[in-house]
Amino acid sequence: MAMTGEQFDALVKLMRGDTESAGNRAARRVLVDSITQAEAMRETDVTRAAVSNAVRRYTEADELIRRVYGVKKK
Repeated sequence: MAMTGEQFDALVKLMRGDTESAGNRAARRVLVDSITQAEAMRETDVTRAAVSNAVRRYTEADELIRRVYGVKKK
């Protein structure tokens, strides 16, 4: 699921995430740059669980926002 950097940054801000955390950097690489979670894990030196959890949190938040505002994914 690709999103723009601006969308990702907005989610991080709304969710009060730490933009400098390795988990968030990994999630950004997966969701914005479309690399695999395994690649992001290696790049950021975080656990598979941390990458997966961060990606899931931001994906779920994105889906919720789109649903409540009636925005269709492109």
